Amino acid sequence: MKNIKEFFTYCFKKTGKSIWNLLKLMIPVSIIIHCIQLAGILPYLSNILSPIMKVVNLPVETALVWVTAMVVNIYGGLLSLFSIYSSLAEPLTVAQMTTLLTMILIAHTFPIELGIANKTGIKVWVMFLIRFGCGIIAGIFLAWFYKATNWCQTPVTIANTFSADTPTWSSWALHELKNYGMIACIIFTLVTIIHLLEVTGAINWLNKLILPALQWLGISSTMLPLTVAGLSLGIAYGGGLIIEEGKRPDVKAKDIFYAMTLMGVFHSIFEDTILMLSMGGHWSGIIVFRMLFAFLVTYIIMRWCNSQNDETFDRRVMTKSYRKHKQTILTQQINKNN
Repeated sequence: MKNIKEFFTYCFKKTGKSIWNLLKLMIPVSIIIHCIQLAGILPYLSNILSPIMKVVNLPVETALVWVTAMVVNIYGGLLSLFSIYSSLAEPLTVAQMTTLLTMILIAHTFPIELGIANKTGIKVWVMFLIRFGCGIIAGIFLAWFYKATNWCQTPVTIANTFSADTPTWSSWALHELKNYGMIACIIFTLVTIIHLLEVTGAINWLNKLILPALQWLGISSTMLPLTVAGLSLGIAYGGGLIIEEGKRPDVKAKDIFYAMTLMGVFHSIFEDTILMLSMGGHWSGIIVFRMLFAFLVTYIIMRWCNSQNDETFDRRVMTKSYRKHKQTILTQQINKNN
């Protein structure tokens, strides 16, 4: 009984720390984003991306869809798609829809997800360049591929079954509270499962099974279960756990960066994938290309990072607060050994 009590006490404490780190970021950001929606600023921001949409063979109107997804979230982007779809000169083809949805899957919900990456110790502009740049590169490749192969050229018809109206403050607040409650439940479940795997020793077996593939990308065994959680459920969950784990003295900055890079380009592989396939996206882009692309990007970045010594890497990629925290831990260890 005592062991069970200690087990769940640990899980509740760890969950509380992870949730607190997330809510300190998510609540103010969510309020700011809702104010931006109410102010009608997003259409002006979309004009900046109009030239990019031409490069990836998409109507300029779809710039609003991607901007909304990046500033708000995936669902906000899809609601924007519903609102502008009837005004398009002609329906999007399956190839175009797949290109747009893949770009959204790679680059979305920046205020929160980049904030989480920053909390793990990574500079915001570094992760922004990776995800935004990868979104554009993925769009260019998919547009070229589908055009060269003449594949997926049939038009997509979507029913305007959702309202694109901006929610009221009360409905928005209720929706956010439900989201926070769901996040708390999922994080507690993840923490419990991971701790159970550690206690039973099953984590060692899991590491041996999956580690070779992720080790090829430079992801350590320490980050393995958290990376898997992020890939499966999303950055809010995997990243939230990494915020705490990253404070451990045995976790290197590169471990955090590789895990967050892979998760940044390829995460929430079940929920988001099913959603985008239901919207008319094709599996070739939504699943196969996105997975291969994420692994390739992470591998390339890993090779570059390995050419940098730890001090240079930390200075270029990691935040001052992270470097200061690690220096404090190092000093404490030196004093303890002396």
